[in-house]
Amino acid sequence: MKLDDNATVGEKKYDASTVGLFASPAGAYFNNTATTKQIYADILVNINKTFRDFNLGANIGSSILDTRYALTGYGGNLLSVPNLFAFSNVNTALATATQDGYHDQSQSVFANVQVGWRNMVFLDATARNDWSSALVNTTANSIFYPSVGLSASLTDLLKIHSDILSFAKVRGSYSEVGNAPQRFISIETYPIIGGYPVTSSYLPATSLQPERTKSTEAGLNLKFLHNKISLDVTAYQSSTFNQLFNPSLAPSTGYSSFYVNAGQVDNKGIEAALGFTGKIGPVEWSSNATFTLNHNKIVKLLSSYTDKTTGQTVSVDSLSMGGTGSYIQSLVKGGSIGDIYVTTLQVDEHGYIDVNPASQTVSADPNNTYIKAGNANPKYTIGFRNSFNYKNFNLSFLVSARVGGVGVSVTQAIMDRFGVSQASAQARDQGGVLVNGYKIPAQSYYAVAGGGVAGIGSQYVYSATNVRLGEASLGYTLPAGLFHNKLQGVTLALTGRNLFMFYNKAPFDPESTANTGTYYQGIDYFMQPSLRSLGFNVKVQF
Repeated sequence: MKLDDNATVGEKKYDASTVGLFASPAGAYFNNTATTKQIYADILVNINKTFRDFNLGANIGSSILDTRYALTGYGGNLLSVPNLFAFSNVNTALATATQDGYHDQSQSVFANVQVGWRNMVFLDATARNDWSSALVNTTANSIFYPSVGLSASLTDLLKIHSDILSFAKVRGSYSEVGNAPQRFISIETYPIIGGYPVTSSYLPATSLQPERTKSTEAGLNLKFLHNKISLDVTAYQSSTFNQLFNPSLAPSTGYSSFYVNAGQVDNKGIEAALGFTGKIGPVEWSSNATFTLNHNKIVKLLSSYTDKTTGQTVSVDSLSMGGTGSYIQSLVKGGSIGDIYVTTLQVDEHGYIDVNPASQTVSADPNNTYIKAGNANPKYTIGFRNSFNYKNFNLSFLVSARVGGVGVSVTQAIMDRFGVSQASAQARDQGGVLVNGYKIPAQSYYAVAGGGVAGIGSQYVYSATNVRLGEASLGYTLPAGLFHNKLQGVTLALTGRNLFMFYNKAPFDPESTANTGTYYQGIDYFMQPSLRSLGFNVKVQF
């Protein structure tokens, strides 16, 4: 059994002059305290048996996870005294008080079995069933998800003895996983806002089903030339469905909204790794190159659906996941998760930016139309790691590349608006900004392109492709004879990470992220600059 009991205090302090999206002119202050108490216990039985040519290994068990969470907080924009971060200085008329909590419990039984034949063929199977408190009052009492995998060593099965092909293994698997819905939605709740209960609630989701993901995978492992060269390739595809939607209902139904399972997102991709271990004269060389590619597609969202209780029909073909005003991430049928949409300048009937001939100014699109700028995710990534050993010296480095994808820089937009960016300085020196092949005054252009809260997104879209020296290390191991057998060895090493870019056209680091969630990716809103780190370490072996 394991018990975790912790408390976290979080403070947010926004200094005066912070952009108005986040704070008043005097700043903002928030203070939150969260406590979590988690109890986990399990019972496990292990089985290992051999029957002639077969090996059997199994684990069978049961577990329980109990979590209690409580959150209290208060904060808002500062009222009068700049940068005085205290509750007494918070504008009480617009302050936010937070109080939340929950008690979750999940009970599970599980088993995994591996059957091997002559250490050449292996069959793996797993099964798990979860009873989650989030499913209370629904028709789905539990979540069951199995998996099965088969692998075989071809060089052993086919008795291949070759100086070229040293080892060959194939594998394939199928798995299903489940995800319980969010808590509380199977019962009516009436939150209290401003001291009064909300009189309208969502329709209880009593027919809800868990979200499901079904995945298949196939792989190949090869080694050549007495294991000097290795190649690992994996191809996979998955489909996630029964996702949760919360469309609105007509007020006449007596409910504000309802929850329904719908949607489907498919993923497919390839992962490959090519390695080499050998010598170049007296130098030992180890090299590994990796390649990953993933593509997702939103097959459907919520098709025409009629609720049996209210009789109302709803259909959802797109969902906005939020943004900054000039940038939003939207889920659109036929699109991909990570698609970025941005605002635009006004254009004429030919698609050119509309420039007022008299004032030489541009205007924002009066319809506030969003156009697709691209996707925040890379098309593929590449990593190339090398290590060289010569006598007591070791040199290693990693070059990584992210290819494809786009990002939007609100930082650049606001800096352009205030005329403090390199781009705005160059535009002033060159006599204006080039629009449709002609120069217009820089100040009037950037007042619009970088205006408002976050500028015009289409003017600040950049390629996220970048290539960098991700890691490098140079080490030296002192000869053991220096220590008269008192030490086995001492290694001195100079290391560095994120050392420099070989290629990057964006005015920010595309690998940095403003959010750890699925959305709000590919956006630079005054993120902290990425850092280069250098270090020196000593490793002593006794």
